[in-house]
Amino acid sequence: MRRTVLLSMLLALLVPAVARGEIVWLEKEYDFGLMKEEAGPKTGSVRLVNTGPEEAVITGARPSCGCTGVAYPDDPIAPGDTVKFSFTYNPLGRPGRFEKSIRVYIGDFDTATIRIRGNVLGTPESLSTLYPVEAGPLRLSEKRMAAGEVTYGKTRHFFLNGYNQTADTIRPSWVSDDPSLSVSSSSEAVGPGDIVTLSFYFNSRQRTEMGPLEIPVRIISDSKPGSPETEVLFTADLHPDFSRMTPEEVNDAPRCYAAPDRIDLGTLVSSARKPVGFRFAIRNEGKAEMRINRIFSRSEAIKITRRPTVIKGGKSAETEGLLDFSSLPQGAFNLKIEILCNDPLHPARTVSVVGIKE
Repeated sequence: MRRTVLLSMLLALLVPAVARGEIVWLEKEYDFGLMKEEAGPKTGSVRLVNTGPEEAVITGARPSCGCTGVAYPDDPIAPGDTVKFSFTYNPLGRPGRFEKSIRVYIGDFDTATIRIRGNVLGTPESLSTLYPVEAGPLRLSEKRMAAGEVTYGKTRHFFLNGYNQTADTIRPSWVSDDPSLSVSSSSEAVGPGDIVTLSFYFNSRQRTEMGPLEIPVRIISDSKPGSPETEVLFTADLHPDFSRMTPEEVNDAPRCYAAPDRIDLGTLVSSARKPVGFRFAIRNEGKAEMRINRIFSRSEAIKITRRPTVIKGGKSAETEGLLDFSSLPQGAFNLKIEILCNDPLHPARTVSVVGIKE
């Protein structure tokens, strides 16, 4: 046992440890400022000095992003020497403001974090890919935000990015007339090459109508008079919330049925431009009162002209509509009418309107 301890001590004396020295960083931050993507990678550096009595060695560096490369001396840094630690940022495909970090390892123990930042003016090619929607001086990442199915009472949060492609500072704004959708911005003023994030908050409790909805929002690119406007669209499909109903309430709930659920209008002649009328019945085969939240078609060719709002248990009511087939292409058609109600088992029923246009 004693021999083992002595041997370990001897090996520790023979194997030199990585020299630490005492490193002082003269700078730990670097700002590239405004740089053009088309100009390619750009290099910067910071300085460090060894103020200790021993040599020091930079043993490694780890950037936070693959977009950043590093370069540093492999040789030991002698006491009193000052060296440069260099880094290169590649702006290709990365328009907008950036901030990255580099972890630097000195010897076996010491570490330091270098932070670099800058702002990239993107090329037309990058901007058309990342921000394809033109909105005057502002480019947007998308023009449509789809929330999909949303249960009544729930909220949704979406983000839309905009990029200032000009050399001037702009102040974008927006207009939304729907109380269920509020919009806010990450910044009031957007500098050249800067990115602004628009936050869209949807509160379904502010809606009174179920089913699909579209809320337009006008984005005004700048506060200057006559600045271009672009419309973005928020969409959702709102459904009632039946999750808190007891088994007894579900058993006594309304039951929605449509008859017929397929309306065949036969052959329609193109020369007859007069809309064709149709009707169908909605029956409540449950016990509780049935509320008809909405009856609609996603086809603009169909217009509902008369519909019930409430149907008592065991009763039925008629719905009437018109088909303007002038906008339909020739050939067979199959259009859908959706009935939305408070039936927890079948909150949506579908009626098909079919025929052939010659």
